[in-house]
Amino acid sequence: MSIQVSTRIDVATKEKFDRVCNAIGISPSNALSLFIKSVINNNGIPFPLTAPPEVVPKMSREAMFGCMRGQFKMTDDFDAPLEDFEEYMV
Repeated sequence: MSIQVSTRIDVATKEKFDRVCNAIGISPSNALSLFIKSVINNNGIPFPLTAPPEVVPKMSREAMFGCMRGQFKMTDDFDAPLEDFEEYMV
């Protein structure tokens, strides 16, 4: 027994998926069935899930250091001893 599963994807993605499936000689339906069986066999998604490169910006080492300069204001008494710890100060 089989059931029909439906999903929504944009037209461009569907066309690209169809082209890839045709190029390797399987139907889109068979490709999705293979994916589903692979998820079951692997007990999870059968490939690593990572953020696309454009989502995680690459920052040079030079840009990384000092990139927050000017974003924070330190009070004048920042380095002053805290009253709560006076008894521990020598």
